[in-house]
Amino acid sequence: IVVNLNIIPTFTAITPFCSGSTPPVLPTTSNNSITGTWNPSTISNINSATYTFTPTAGQCATTTTLDVTIIPKTIPLFDPIADVCYESTPPSLPLTSTNGITGTWTPSTVSNTVSAIYTFTPTDGICATTTTLTINVNAITPLFTAVSPICANATAPILPLTSTNGIIGTWNPAMVSNTASGNYIFTPNSGQCAITTTLSVTVNQNVTPTFTAI
Repeated sequence: IVVNLNIIPTFTAITPFCSGSTPPVLPTTSNNSITGTWNPSTISNINSATYTFTPTAGQCATTTTLDVTIIPKTIPLFDPIADVCYESTPPSLPLTSTNGITGTWTPSTVSNTVSAIYTFTPTDGICATTTTLTINVNAITPLFTAVSPICANATAPILPLTSTNGIIGTWNPAMVSNTASGNYIFTPNSGQCAITTTLSVTVNQNVTPTFTAI
């Protein structure tokens, strides 16, 4: 009586792959021609695991296992970017993270007028996740005391060149009209992290007194 030794099914090792990518398919026939089934039947693309191959009955073959390693995605790291002053020269976004991940940004350039969140997408083929970077834009609104309405042809008030919160700038128009109501735009001098603002001045037209004729 001849007793055949059980054959150990052999499989080509599966190369470790990045978490979230498309997993390979487990072969139902071994390299040495043993057919069978796997448990679990499909490879996870999230967690590393061991898969057990069970030969089809009647083949004089033993069960075997195959280890599959999942590489966790690296989180790109960046140094925080200091707040940007309104309308100043914005900083450039680095195309390589501090831990060596290359990629691109959306939006690709930093705004110098509004705060925003910038998304970094790693280069294809790098096992890394997207990440975000928040950059704040400091914008001070110049404040002014409201100008009381004036009568037409009365002495017009002088527009202050420094706001109540310390912002220096210029006005357009530069002089207040004493004949018509209008809006006056204040433009801060550069380098103050301040935005333009508007001051309204109301001019009330003179009323002619009327009397019943005698």
